[in-house]
Amino acid sequence: MLGMREAIPPFETGAQVLARLAHLLQPKEALSVSEWAERYIPHYDPMALPFLAEIMDALSDPETSEVGDMGPAQAGKSMVGEAWIGWSIEHDPEPFLMVQPDKAAAEAFVKLRIDQLLASIPVLKAQLAHGDASDNMHLKLFRGMYLGAAWPVRSQFRQRPYCRGWLDDYDAMPDDVEGEGSPIKLLNGRQTSFEGRDTKLVSSSPAREIGGVEAFIASGTDERLQPVCPECGSRAELNLRRDLKFDAGTLDEAEQSAHVIAPCCGSVLEPTAKRALLDSLVDLPNRGFVAANAEASKRRRTFRRDGLLSFTSWGALAREWREAQMAWEDRQDENPLKTFFNVKAGVNYRSQLSGEKPLEAADLLKRREQGWQLGTVPRGPKVLNAVIDVQRDRFEVAIIGTAAGRETWLVDRFAIHVLDDGLTSIMPFLHKEHWKVLLPLFDRKVPMVDMGVTVGHAPILSVTVDTGGSDRKGDQATEGSKFFWQAARALGVAANRITLVKGGSRPNDNKLMPPAEFADQKVKGGRKKTSARLWRPNVHKIKNILDARLRRTVPGPGYIHLPENLSEEHADEIVAEELVDGKWKARRARNETWDHLVYAEAAILKPPFAQSRTDMRWIPRGFAILWPNKSDYAEQAVEAAEQPNPVPAEAEQEQPKIAPAKRPVRRTMIKRKRKGDWLGKRRS
Repeated sequence: MLGMREAIPPFETGAQVLARLAHLLQPKEALSVSEWAERYIPHYDPMALPFLAEIMDALSDPETSEVGDMGPAQAGKSMVGEAWIGWSIEHDPEPFLMVQPDKAAAEAFVKLRIDQLLASIPVLKAQLAHGDASDNMHLKLFRGMYLGAAWPVRSQFRQRPYCRGWLDDYDAMPDDVEGEGSPIKLLNGRQTSFEGRDTKLVSSSPAREIGGVEAFIASGTDERLQPVCPECGSRAELNLRRDLKFDAGTLDEAEQSAHVIAPCCGSVLEPTAKRALLDSLVDLPNRGFVAANAEASKRRRTFRRDGLLSFTSWGALAREWREAQMAWEDRQDENPLKTFFNVKAGVNYRSQLSGEKPLEAADLLKRREQGWQLGTVPRGPKVLNAVIDVQRDRFEVAIIGTAAGRETWLVDRFAIHVLDDGLTSIMPFLHKEHWKVLLPLFDRKVPMVDMGVTVGHAPILSVTVDTGGSDRKGDQATEGSKFFWQAARALGVAANRITLVKGGSRPNDNKLMPPAEFADQKVKGGRKKTSARLWRPNVHKIKNILDARLRRTVPGPGYIHLPENLSEEHADEIVAEELVDGKWKARRARNETWDHLVYAEAAILKPPFAQSRTDMRWIPRGFAILWPNKSDYAEQAVEAAEQPNPVPAEAEQEQPKIAPAKRPVRRTMIKRKRKGDWLGKRRS
C-alpha cells in the first residue's frame, strides 16, 4: 500500500476549458430599463401605471441624452429613477450621480430606497465591491462604476466625473447654486468627459410658476398621455382642472360625487373607468404618450402626466380639492389650492389673482361706509388689535377690528410724531427710550358708536410692531422694538399681547406664520428664552389673501370695511403694491396702511390667538367687544339724529351715560398656567 502512487488527473484540453468558461464570455441579454425592472425589482408592477415603462426606456435609448418627468407626487417618479440606477449597476455600469434637494433628503433616499434595493435584489448586491469602504452613505463602489449621493451645493459637484445623473425633486432645488449656476448646468460640467454617452434625468412635481421643471419639460418633446375613451373609443388628453367634476358641498359629498367628463365626447366617466383608461395605454404607440412639440429632437424627451392617471383615486382627489376650495372661500388662503395642484394634480398652480388688474384707490374710496367715522368702533368687530409701522421720524399706527370669518374693519389710522410732552420730535432709530410713547396703546379704549350714540369703549387686545426698518444704522428698529417689549413686560403686559414681526417674502413656504424665534442669544451661545420673540410671517402669501379680500364687494367673511372719512392718502397706501410675475412690487413709496393690514393678519395667525380658525372663540376674557341692546339707547339715538350739529363721535371720550343691559356671563375657554392665565394675569 505504501508503494502505491496517487493517480494524477489528466490535464484539461483547450476545448474543455473553453466549454467550462464559455458562459463568462457570453454577452448579456440586451434589456431596456423597463425590461430589467420587470425582471428584477420585486415591487415593480408594470400594469399599475403602464406609461412608466416608456419613461424608463427613454433612459436606455442611445438617441436620448436628457429625460424630463413632471407629474404628481407619489406617482412613480422615484420608481423610474430606482430602475435606472439598478439597470446601471447590473446591466450597463457607468459612474452615476443621484442628487436630492438637501443633505437630509439624500441620506434618507439612500437608506430607504437604495439600500433596500440592494438588499432585495441579489444581482445588485453581487456587484458591490469588497471592503467596508465600498458601501457608505454618500458613495457606493460597484464593479465597473460608482454611485454618488449628493445635494445642490457647490462642493458636491466637484472632483468626480459622472456619465449619468439624476436630479430628483428639481423644483425644491435653488435656481442658482452658490453663484455657480443651476443644478442642471453643474451636472453638465460633471458629464463633460462622457460627451456622447452622457444621460440625465430631471424629475419633479411642479412648484414654481416660472422656470423649474415645467420650463425643462416645455423645452423638450413635452409628451402627454392620450388614453382611449372607454365610451367612444377616441383618444384624448385628460386635464384634472378641466375634467374632474364633483358637488361643491361637504367633503363627503365631493368625494362621493366625483366623476370625469370625457373631453372627446362629453360622456360621464365614473371612477371605475380609470382602470380601463390605464389599460388602454399598454398597446398604444409610445404607451400612450403623444409629443406636443412634434418637431423637437429625441435628444431631450420630456413627459408631462396628469393626476387623473396617478395612484390617487378620483374620489380622494375631489375631496382634497374641495377642502382646498373651502380654505379659499373661508379665509382666502391660496396655499391649500397651490399644494393640491402641485402635489396631486401634477400641474403648476396659477394664482386666483394672476392677470387681474391692480386695485386703485378710487375703487376703495367708493366703498367707504356712510355714518361710520375713523376712530370709532361700529357694530361688527369682536376684537381690536393695534399695529405699528416704524418710520424715521414717527410711528404710523392703525387699529384693526376683526370678526368671524376674518371680516375686517380699519377702525383707526393716525401717526405719533412727538413725545408726551408735545414738543420733542420722535426719532425711533436713534433713541430707544422714544418707544415708550407706544405703551399707552395697551390701555387705549376706542369709542363704540351705533346710530350716532357712544354706548361703550372697546379695549385693545395686542400691539404688533413691524421691526423691519433700519435707517442705515444697523437693525435699529429691531433693537428699539426689543426695548419696547422689555418696557411693556416690566409694566405687567402679558407677552402674548406683544407681537414683534419681521416680514419675509417666501412664496414657496407653505406656512403663513412659522414659529417664533428668540431675539437674543446667550453669551455662551444658544437662544435666550427670556428675551423677546420675533415672528417672521410669510408676507407674500398674506398679501395674496388680503388682495383677494379687498376685491370682495359684499360685506361678510373676508370683507374689509373702510370708514366714511378714510383719506385718499391712506387709500393710496392700501393699493401701493401690485402682483407682478408672482411677486409683490411697489407702485408708490408710501405703503404703511397696506403693511398695517398685513401685520394685523399676522398677529391673529400666531398662537394662542386664532391661528387657522375663523371663529372668535379664541378671544381671551376681558377683550371681546360686547354691545348693549339697541333698545337701551334708541331714544338717545333719535335725539342725536335731531341735533343740527351733533358732536363727532370720535371727540367724545367720557364713559357712556347709560347702563348697558345685563347680559348672561360669556364663558370663554382659557388655557391656564399654574400661576396665572395664558395672558399672564394672576388670579386672586
